[in-house]
Amino acid sequence: MFGAAQARVRAQAFSELAAMIRAGVTIGEATSVVAEEMRPGRLRDALSQVGQEAFRGRSVAEAMRAHSEVFSPLTIAMVEVGERGGRLEESLREIADYYHRDFELRHLLTRELAYPIVLLAAIILIPVIGDFVRIWLTGTLQAALVAALSRLALVVLLLGVPAGLILLVISRMSRSRQGRLALDRLKIGLPIVGPAARKLAVARFHRALAALTSAGVMMGTAVRLAGEAAGNEAVRRDLARNAGQIDAGKSLSDALADSSLLPASAKAMLRTGERTGDVDAMAEKVADYLESEAETAIHQAAVSIMPVTVVIAGIIVAIMVISFYTGYIGELLQ
Repeated sequence: MFGAAQARVRAQAFSELAAMIRAGVTIGEATSVVAEEMRPGRLRDALSQVGQEAFRGRSVAEAMRAHSEVFSPLTIAMVEVGERGGRLEESLREIADYYHRDFELRHLLTRELAYPIVLLAAIILIPVIGDFVRIWLTGTLQAALVAALSRLALVVLLLGVPAGLILLVISRMSRSRQGRLALDRLKIGLPIVGPAARKLAVARFHRALAALTSAGVMMGTAVRLAGEAAGNEAVRRDLARNAGQIDAGKSLSDALADSSLLPASAKAMLRTGERTGDVDAMAEKVADYLESEAETAIHQAAVSIMPVTVVIAGIIVAIMVISFYTGYIGELLQ
């Protein structure tokens, strides 16, 4: 839904709103103050307008709904329930906690995969730099620059053009639900990274479900909104397809019983939560469990990628060293 930086900004903004509401500041004034302290951006502009609408007597949820491109359905639903139930502070705090945890997971993913990505970039650039140094030592700087630019152009042609075409196809497919469904199914089905992506999406679903049910949102509606919060169309369809049956009286655990993405242990935990009447707390525990599993899967994915990239880098460096000395010796013999 949002990147790590955006998740952190939203967590901080809603945390400040909750603190100011607790201190007795009106929601209109609190929203305006928080917006003034933020950096320029869509969220700041939207919060500023929400504050102005709140001063005029409009509900915060209605004002946020006018900015649906900035505020997610989950956020709007939780604010609306908080306003109606007189527990707006608690709803804002739960929204802040949700985004804070989302930021931690996204930051973990970035941190674990940063080194393999840098190493892959180095694999692409090392041959270019190696050719530049070799030709510079055995020839002229101009010849070295021409060779380096030629190698870069070749890299762009062989890697950049296909990558650009793939990104274009992905961009077009992501504009429709069917396209997103195909892409998300591919994402969670990939080797190495697929299990981590699936567990993260299912964990987001349960984290959102816990926040929504804790805020007092009806279970059927909560399941639908939590499905959107998962950030994966395949996961949304699998976990939220029976929301209508929940509205008709079917239990949550029964509705999720035939899910192929939810582990049996998580289903048992939700069933226990229904029996004890504490579904929101149990959904929170399921989210904690799945996030822990996702963190392990992310670490394993990074560890699995590393040997492959190191071997490829080693082969390229070996080829460069052999090529360098072969060319250098040839120049000396001439």
